[in-house]
Amino acid sequence: MVFYYKQGEVPKKRHTVFMKDNLLLREEVFGLNGFSGRYSLLYHLNPPTRIAKVGEWRNNVIEEWKDSGYRHHKFSTGKLRKSNDVFLDRIPLIFNEDVVISYAKMDEGESKLFYRNADFDEVYYVQEGEAEFRSVFGSIELIQGDYLVVPRGTTYTFNFKRYSELLVIEGRQVEIPRQYRNDYGQLVEGSFYYNRDIKLPNLKTFNEKGDYNLVVKTSQGFQFVVLDYHPFDVIGWDGYLYPFALNVYDLEPITGKLHQPPTVYTTFTANNFVICTFVPRLFDYHPDSVPISYYHDNVDADEILFYSSGQFMSRRGISKGDITLHRGGHVHGPQPGAVESSLSKRGSYNDEVAVMVETQRRVKLTYYAKEVDDPSYPLSWYIP
Repeated sequence: MVFYYKQGEVPKKRHTVFMKDNLLLREEVFGLNGFSGRYSLLYHLNPPTRIAKVGEWRNNVIEEWKDSGYRHHKFSTGKLRKSNDVFLDRIPLIFNEDVVISYAKMDEGESKLFYRNADFDEVYYVQEGEAEFRSVFGSIELIQGDYLVVPRGTTYTFNFKRYSELLVIEGRQVEIPRQYRNDYGQLVEGSFYYNRDIKLPNLKTFNEKGDYNLVVKTSQGFQFVVLDYHPFDVIGWDGYLYPFALNVYDLEPITGKLHQPPTVYTTFTANNFVICTFVPRLFDYHPDSVPISYYHDNVDADEILFYSSGQFMSRRGISKGDITLHRGGHVHGPQPGAVESSLSKRGSYNDEVAVMVETQRRVKLTYYAKEVDDPSYPLSWYIP
């Protein structure tokens, strides 16, 4: 995040003795980029270093679909199986050195584990369902259309209140775009969203003993450990680094007489990729406007688009939950007839919701992607 937030009890001065019921609390500096990035200070009832048992190590090497070629793709998440665990068993589809894009279908119920991603920030997009995100910083209630941003190193878990589907994006330095912020970190007038739209965690402290299973994820695998205390033992924290949520229906799209480029829909920036959101909005209203996307070839980027809901004017044969991958160097854009049909919709209302990830480096595909790929998709622009 970019603004200061405080929950619970904290001492007047940092790095000073802080007592609670005759117990000396343990101060943790939770931060990024060594001691030079954003951080928060958390006050624990127990030393956060305490581990009762080191469990198994489980490899997590993503199996690449190496003969996928270099073409456009369409994947159907509707054909994916359910996941047994949102962290251990999410299904990776697209990846490179900077980002991993996965999908998870979760039945109702509480997660049995606590999670911590050591290498990547995580962005969960709630495509369907309802859940409570629980973390060392507190809880956030999630509904359909919510983005949840979890800084790397955060300890958390989930309670799925009903069947849920989630798009999961892992990367580093996931942030609110700098162009939306003034020198003080405040979101400026005319930005895609405002501070009031952001859902922040509400702290709940657990002072419980027992066996609590935590899994720490790296890019290579999962390390299981056992704690003898509940990891959410924080009685207070403050700072600039913490999880938060944002709903796509609270976003404020910028529209105009003529077509706006995808950059106006940038929602989060990250290391070598961006996340954009196409949301319900008015179509272009110039009397001669073409209210539909350009033909473009994304020479310097690969474009991943997740179709969440609504009518997708530029595409036929797209279903809710589909993912397209448009390769840099291959032209893509409206399918035959889409430009002509769009002319009658100038100034009308478009109800589509879609999540776009645009990468600066080429992506690879997994064998899970091969199982749900439509090999005819590259020919969808062709009419004999």
